[in-house]
Amino acid sequence: MDRTPYQLPFTIDRVPAWRCPVCLTGHLTLDKKSLVIRETAASLKERDHEAWEPDWIRSVFACVFQCSNENCREPAACSGVARVEHFEYEDEGGWFQSTEELLTPHYFYPPLVLMDIPKKCPETVADYLYDSFALFFVDAGAALNCARTAVEALLTALGVKRFTIVRGRQSANGKGAKRSINLHQRIQLLPSKYQEQKDLLLAVKWLGNAGSHDGGTATTADLRVAYDLLEHVLAEIYEGKGKKLKAVALKVNRRKGPAK
Repeated sequence: MDRTPYQLPFTIDRVPAWRCPVCLTGHLTLDKKSLVIRETAASLKERDHEAWEPDWIRSVFACVFQCSNENCREPAACSGVARVEHFEYEDEGGWFQSTEELLTPHYFYPPLVLMDIPKKCPETVADYLYDSFALFFVDAGAALNCARTAVEALLTALGVKRFTIVRGRQSANGKGAKRSINLHQRIQLLPSKYQEQKDLLLAVKWLGNAGSHDGGTATTADLRVAYDLLEHVLAEIYEGKGKKLKAVALKVNRRKGPAK
């Protein structure tokens, strides 16, 4: 999935190709009448500065988008920050100056869906991914941590145990004491048929760790990598895309030409 549009701001007349989070078919269109922009108090005070320029303006906004799909038309709430950008352009009459207000989303509800999730993906895994999507625009570290938790949920869905029994120790109920197995170890416990996915899941784990322990340095670029990795892993496990491609390649190689 191409996540480039989700990195872009929008204007009142131009909205990137943001996919509807409900039907996943239509795109979000701005309800211009719903758009409210308010300049911040700090920005208003700066207008008294002798060197003030329009591109000093900082604002907050709220608006509603609507799906373009006639069979959906689901609304989506959005809020974020706005700034004024000064630019020059050349026209037939020469060079001109203009300003444009750029709006950067920090929050969507429902959250935009930022990766392709197979229909057979366990609900518990998808729920953590949606939590991550909700944080994508405002807190990359927290969003990475949610992606890491989605890996934990995936391993549980695949039957990888979460605890081990500690020999020689008993819990309060008289049974063997349990000890949690860390995520790194759980990934290593995956059956051999998931060997190709282990390295990818470990990479998501490391990115998630960075989000947990040093969230301030995490970036949306790190998140895009995590989503790319998880998207591939889920497609392999629940859609078998790799197996299908290998089967096609095998037919082509056997025929030494197009598979029929």
